[in-house]
Amino acid sequence: GGVEKMTNLPTEDVTDTLAMASDRLYEVPAGFTFPGLYAALATAYMHRYGATVEHLMKVAIKNHANGALNPKAQFNRSIADVMARKIAKAKARGQPVPTWKDEWDFLHDESANPVIAWPLRLFDCSPITDGAACLLVVAAERAKEFTDDPIYIIGSGQASDCSPYGRADLTTLRSARVAAQMAYEMAGVKPEDIKLAEVHDCFTIAEIIGTEDIGFFAPGEGYKAVDEGLTLRDGPKPVNTSGGLKAKGHPVGASGAAQVVEIWKQMRGEAGPRQVPGDIPLALTHNVGATGETCVVHIFERR
Repeated sequence: GGVEKMTNLPTEDVTDTLAMASDRLYEVPAGFTFPGLYAALATAYMHRYGATVEHLMKVAIKNHANGALNPKAQFNRSIADVMARKIAKAKARGQPVPTWKDEWDFLHDESANPVIAWPLRLFDCSPITDGAACLLVVAAERAKEFTDDPIYIIGSGQASDCSPYGRADLTTLRSARVAAQMAYEMAGVKPEDIKLAEVHDCFTIAEIIGTEDIGFFAPGEGYKAVDEGLTLRDGPKPVNTSGGLKAKGHPVGASGAAQVVEIWKQMRGEAGPRQVPGDIPLALTHNVGATGETCVVHIFERR
């Protein structure tokens, strides 16, 4: 399990503190923060494959819609709800009322959704979160001593990589690809066998790249999958039904365990209104450290 208390610091101090997890020799002195680093990944991906800011926004819309169904999410409201609340608040205070027609108007409005590090805007970024998550992990042969319906870890992979400035390709995280391959080989399954995944979406571009790195989609196809609705809760490859780090929240030390909690609930059919339809025999979690300097992938089975 894990726990993190982040909201006792101002936003700029949290940003600076998290930046200390990046490279101290080159990235920190150059003023890079994680929004800036992931903005570089997003820019490279968009340049190579033709994705747009609207694809990033679609990830945010999806994950906020999922978070709206999660009572433990930090942002348990859709972006349409956020927009409606801002309009209602302006009316109640006698302030100028925004004229947004829909979510797209809202997300393109610089005052409502400012650029943090182009092309990433506010709603492309995971929030500052307080949170905790806890798991009970025991030997498989003892699992039935604690529950009649255990979830089994059948594959695990961990890999590391150099910092982004030393990589030949910024449109993928090599550590994630290697960790996923290790987990698939250990489990004896393939990406197409996985029904559901919780992917490390610290920024919206991270989800798109992550779905490619775990093999759900080919390189350059992740943003098209978003367009086609393939990663929606009722789609063929549901991703981040919890709301993801984007809407559920990102209490850094607890985020990985919280991903597993969501998988556990979904596989047991206990996710309530956000429950994915049908059986979920196999699911996956993908958790990244920094900008891919490390990644851990787990595969889970319900028997």
